[in-house]
Amino acid sequence: MTMAENASDQTPAVTPPVDYRPQPRYGELAPEGWTWTPPQDEPVPAASAAASTTVTPARATRGSAERPASAAPGSVPGTAPAWDRPLTISLLVFGLLGAYFAISMLGSLPQALAMLYSQADLGEYTVTDSVTAIITGGSIGQAVVWVAAAISSILLLLRGRRAFYVPIIGGVVAFVLLVAAVAVVLAGDPALLEYLSQP
Repeated sequence: MTMAENASDQTPAVTPPVDYRPQPRYGELAPEGWTWTPPQDEPVPAASAAASTTVTPARATRGSAERPASAAPGSVPGTAPAWDRPLTISLLVFGLLGAYFAISMLGSLPQALAMLYSQADLGEYTVTDSVTAIITGGSIGQAVVWVAAAISSILLLLRGRRAFYVPIIGGVVAFVLLVAAVAVVLAGDPALLEYLSQP
């Protein structure tokens, strides 16, 4: 009796048969009662070991599947609203027209001053080098302001951030630059200042 018990204890344990069925993919649920054990004589790949350690619960699977669907495009933090892009582009086009108008106005300033001289009987208006330099600098400044506003706005749009305020700031800077250029030209003409200061 003892020998029979010892003989039964010494019999090697029978290893379960190897299951070659495909493993469930990430997010899939395994059938009930299905378990996968790697073969004893083959190394377990890292991906297989990670997938075989736990089976994803149904609730977690549904949550991960519903998360991308429920996220709206405009609800991500740092994403600009849908109206920002068309408004920014419209302001940039308007700013381009304004820059063209300002450059044209600065270019025609000597003709306007010559006409004012003739109407006020102040003699003949002569364009000095300083006036030419101011007009050239003001025109270049208008172009630089618009290009800087356009580049900044495009970069912000590509990053998904709000950019409508950049053309507005550029327009304010361009207007101040235009007024400053005209004021400097007028301030450098004593005869015209004396005429304009008369009641």
